[in-house]
Amino acid sequence: MLRRKCRGIAGAIVLSEEALVGTRVSVREPLLKPEQRGLEGTITKRWGNPSYVALDVLLDDGSSELFWHHELEEVK
Repeated sequence: MLRRKCRGIAGAIVLSEEALVGTRVSVREPLLKPEQRGLEGTITKRWGNPSYVALDVLLDDGSSELFWHHELEEVK
């Protein structure tokens, strides 16, 4: 699904054009909200320009949050 990756501070980030609905992701460590770091969920919707997409993620705790693609990494 997410074939190409770009190395960030904490690991491989999700690239905008490859962030597909249904992909399992986790919230990357550099995120400013410490309570969300490391949470996992599933991409449910894509918003905005395909080259710099925002993503709705249904988190495993049942909440839904909007993230920029670079705030997430794919879960294997």
